[in-house]
Amino acid sequence: MYACNCIRLTGNIAKPPIPSRAGTTSVTRARLIHNETVERASGEPLERLTAVEIEIWGKRGEAFAEYVTTKTPVFIEGSLQLAEWEKDGERLFRHFIRVTDWQFLLPKSVTTEAAA
Repeated sequence: MYACNCIRLTGNIAKPPIPSRAGTTSVTRARLIHNETVERASGEPLERLTAVEIEIWGKRGEAFAEYVTTKTPVFIEGSLQLAEWEKDGERLFRHFIRVTDWQFLLPKSVTTEAAA
């Protein structure tokens, strides 16, 4: 059986990276917005925005929290994960991407100007 859980996305950071600790390991959480334009049957363009929560563990997450700000365009690579928990007797679920690698899409000077 073939099994692959690999996601690659580009987009802008919409929610500032928030570093925290999970035991002895650091984890950084943020929100990525992916924009995509598709064509409707009528030929008119339709812009789709997809917001996805991301988690980056360890040193890569620490670097992400230090250098990435809102509106920073990035490329991420990782896997789709499902978090489950219970609150007030109700089971809750949340999908997110556990990022294994990331990189800037623009040089720092261009990124700084775009964020202004």
